[in-house]
Amino acid sequence: MSVNIRDLLKEYDLEIDDLRWYLSIQMTERLLTYREEPLLLTELIWRGTLGDELYDMEERYLRESQEQMDRGVLDETRVREQLNQALRARRLRHR
Repeated sequence: MSVNIRDLLKEYDLEIDDLRWYLSIQMTERLLTYREEPLLLTELIWRGTLGDELYDMEERYLRESQEQMDRGVLDETRVREQLNQALRARRLRHR
């Protein structure tokens, strides 16, 4: 039986807002890669794909990560690495 990702959030003392901030940083880094091809970014926005990705991104992350952990595709170590990154992001946010 795999670990519950919401239990890991509690263990790391992370709130949904912290997770949203971390995911927003990841999204920003991804969007900055479109600098060389701005029309691709425009298309993501125009088609609504970007909006769909942003809507409830933290809940989707939790659901998809839990499903992947349950299937054995994602291991606890990787999730803990991501949560440590979320902790670092929270500290930077609150400086």
